[in-house]
Amino acid sequence: MKKFKLFIIAFLSVVSVLAVSAQSKKAMKEMKEVTITGEVIDQKCYLTGMNGARGEAHKECAISCIKGGLPVGVLEDKTEKVYTVVPKGGMKGANEELVQYAAQKVKLTGMTAKKGGQNLFIYSKVEPVQ
Repeated sequence: MKKFKLFIIAFLSVVSVLAVSAQSKKAMKEMKEVTITGEVIDQKCYLTGMNGARGEAHKECAISCIKGGLPVGVLEDKTEKVYTVVPKGGMKGANEELVQYAAQKVKLTGMTAKKGGQNLFIYSKVEPVQ
């Protein structure tokens, strides 16, 4: 009887994980590709207001923070929403690719996700705005 209960618990756990995984894949497929324009920021300084937090005067600090591994984001021009930025493919973060655009405007193409008050931008393309 004890083995049967353990089997049922294990079975239900596997089914639950598969259901959540299927829902996540479905949600990703339903996301629409969008393009946003905004400034590449380091989120720590922006959110805490440290060192001016943005623009050319903050560029060197932003570069140091992004190179140091702090979260890179984009401050969208239209809405002033802050998005944490991650690449669409691979397990690498966006810091290495986006550090060259610190404190500059970029155009990002990808998908957005929001949960628990957090905004995420999953980008597939980045271009500097001239």
